[in-house]
Amino acid sequence: MKLNTEIIRQALEGEIPVRCKGRRDLSLHLGRPEYFLPGGRRFFAGHLYVARGEQLPQRPEIERGAALLCVGESTYLPYYLEDCCVLQAGERTDLCRLFNLLTAVYDRYDAWSQSLSHVLATSGSVREMISCSQEIFGNPLFVLNKEFHFLAQSSYSGIPLTAWEKDVSRQSGGDALDLPLLSTFLEHAELNTQKHGAMLINILDSSTLCVNLFQSGVYSGCLIVDYRRREHCPADDALAEHLAGQIELALARYTAPSGDERTSLRQTFQSLIEGLPADLEQQWLLECSQAGREYLCVKVRFGSRLAQLPIGYLCRMLEQSFPGSVAFPHDGAMVAFVETGSLEKPGKDPLQVLQERFALFNAGKDLRVGISDPFRDIYRAQLYYLQACAALDNGRLFNPGKRCCLFQDYALTELIVNALGKLPAEMYYSQGLRRLAEHDSSAPVSYIETLRAYLDRNMSITRTAAALYLNRSTLLERIGRIKRELGSDLQDPEERLRLQILLKAMEIQAALQAGNQS
Repeated sequence: MKLNTEIIRQALEGEIPVRCKGRRDLSLHLGRPEYFLPGGRRFFAGHLYVARGEQLPQRPEIERGAALLCVGESTYLPYYLEDCCVLQAGERTDLCRLFNLLTAVYDRYDAWSQSLSHVLATSGSVREMISCSQEIFGNPLFVLNKEFHFLAQSSYSGIPLTAWEKDVSRQSGGDALDLPLLSTFLEHAELNTQKHGAMLINILDSSTLCVNLFQSGVYSGCLIVDYRRREHCPADDALAEHLAGQIELALARYTAPSGDERTSLRQTFQSLIEGLPADLEQQWLLECSQAGREYLCVKVRFGSRLAQLPIGYLCRMLEQSFPGSVAFPHDGAMVAFVETGSLEKPGKDPLQVLQERFALFNAGKDLRVGISDPFRDIYRAQLYYLQACAALDNGRLFNPGKRCCLFQDYALTELIVNALGKLPAEMYYSQGLRRLAEHDSSAPVSYIETLRAYLDRNMSITRTAAALYLNRSTLLERIGRIKRELGSDLQDPEERLRLQILLKAMEIQAALQAGNQS
C-alpha cells in the first residue's frame, strides 16, 4: 500500500522525531522506502528516498511527488524543498534502525490493505471492513447509507459514550440515525453531499471526520470517524478516503434481496395510487399479508428544513414511528399507509392518536400532513390517496396554521368544489343572492356575511347579534332588508340548505383565488 509523508511522520513520532519541510502531497502516492545511492542525481515521483545529508547531490533532478527522508543536515537541502517533501531526522539517527521502522510502517498498512482486499473478494461485508480498520484509526467508525441508516459500526468499550455512540448503541437491524442528531449533523454547511474528500467538523461533543460515499457519481452515504480516543491528525484524511473507496467497491456489489416483503408492499401501494392494476404477485401479497387490515393514507409535504434531508431517510423514520406502515416518495412529497392497529390507545380514536404521533414526529413544525378516512379495501387505495391530497390542499388554503389536516374536516369543501365543476360559483346564484353581492361591492356593510352568520347559527337573533357585535334592533333591521333583497323564504329547509351551500361555494372560490395569486 502506498503512503504519504504525514502518515510516515506520525508513525515514526514515538520512535524517531522528524520534521516535515517542503512541498507536501497528502495523497497516498509513496511506495516502499529505498536507499539513495551515492552518485545518483534523479529523484522520481512516488519514490521515498532515505539518505544521509552528506550524501545528497548539489544539483538534484527532482520530479514533483518525490519524497526524501534525510538524516542530519545538508547545505544543499534548500534546493530540494520546492519540488520535494523532506522529512528530516536528527544527525545521530541510526540509518538501519530508521529503515527497519519504515519497513514496519509499510508492513502494517500493507496488512490492513490486504485485509480490506480479502473482505472485498469474499464476503464484501462493510461491517468486516470497519472491524479490521478500527486499529488503524484508533477511534469509533460508522458507515451510514444515503438514507442515514446504519450499515456498520465499530466496537467500543472502556470510555464514556459520545452522543454518536449512544445513538449507535440503541440501533439494531439497520435503523436510522435519530432525527435530532441528524438535524444537528446536517446543520454543518460543509457537509455537502456532493463534496468529495475528507471533511473535519465539530458535532455535539466530539470532532468528526466524514467522507461521502458515491455510486456512479451519486451520493450513497458516508464514512464517519468519531475522535474519542485520540485527536485528528492530517494523516487520517487520506486513510479515511482510502477506506471509503473500498467501502464504495463493497456497496457496488450489494443488491437488496428481491423478496423483501416491505419493499414489495411499497411498490404495490405506489402502483395502486397511480391507478395501475396490481399484478398477480402483488395481488397474492395483498391477499395473504394485508387481508382484514385497516389503513389510513397520509400525505406529507416538508418545509425548507426537512426538505434538505433525503426523502428515503424520512420514509424509513416514519415507518419506525408507525409500526406496520409503509412509506415512499411520490409527487414531490411522502405518502404513507399507516395501519390503524398500531394506533390503538384506550379511549382514543385512531385518527386522534395519529395526529398526536405526527405532532411528535413533526420536529420544528416543518411539515404539513393530510390524512384520509380509514379503509380496508386496499384496491381502493387511490381514492383514499386523493382524500389525503384534498385534506392537504384544503388545509393549506383554509387553515394555513394547521399542520395536520383530516379529510373529513374538508369533506363538504371538496364536495362543493367537485360539484361546481367548470362553472364558477356565481353561475349558481339566485337573483336575490346576486343583489346581495352587488350591494356588498359598494357598501361598507356586508349583507352576505350577515346572512352567513345568521344561517350558521340556525337563525338565532341573539347568537348572531353577539357574533357580529350588533345590538338586537340593528340586526333585525338588517335581516329584514336582506330577506327583501333575497326574495326567499328562509323558513324553507331546502332554501336554507341551498343558500348555505352557495355561501360556502363563495367562500371556497375566494380562497382558491387568493391561493392562486400567492
